[in-house]
Amino acid sequence: MAKSSPETQLADAALKCLAKTRWDELALADVAKAAKIPLTTLQTLAPSKSALLGLILARLGHDVAARYKRDSGSESARDRIFDVAMTWFDVLAARKQAVRSLYNGLKRDPLALVAARGEILSAAGWLLVLAEADTGPSGTGKSAGLALALARAIPVWLDDGKDLAKTMARLDGDLRRAESMFGFKKKAATDT
Repeated sequence: MAKSSPETQLADAALKCLAKTRWDELALADVAKAAKIPLTTLQTLAPSKSALLGLILARLGHDVAARYKRDSGSESARDRIFDVAMTWFDVLAARKQAVRSLYNGLKRDPLALVAARGEILSAAGWLLVLAEADTGPSGTGKSAGLALALARAIPVWLDDGKDLAKTMARLDGDLRRAESMFGFKKKAATDT
């Protein structure tokens, strides 16, 4: 089995730590120790919690890319974004306790969200790439819209049943409202 990258090791270790430790009590040195990464490598890859959040989001985005299978019948960008977002929630399911800890911690640490805004927008942008919906003049606006829709769906998902009906309803409603704002449209007949 191939050895994973230091970034992946840090992200995986952080998620394992978050399953047992609150975000505000999470120490970067403990994450490095759990990942078996020297502090000098930690300083290069994740010198702050916002950078660590970026590694976690990149790891989740990689897992979504590995799992997402595009429905050939999905013509609208909103439908494809919805499918990618639901795949994202499927990926999160195995890490639900860690996500709960992270979500609750970030609610109490708005400055961490501000510091991680670039990482959050990049993660949402990657989901738009997977959905083939990253075109148009407002790529950053689309990323922000998707990030907001996912952020609003997370607390619903954390308390939702196995069928995820409430999560899907929240996400679908938010994406419908964003549809006209961000210019989501059906792919042209020449697109594949």
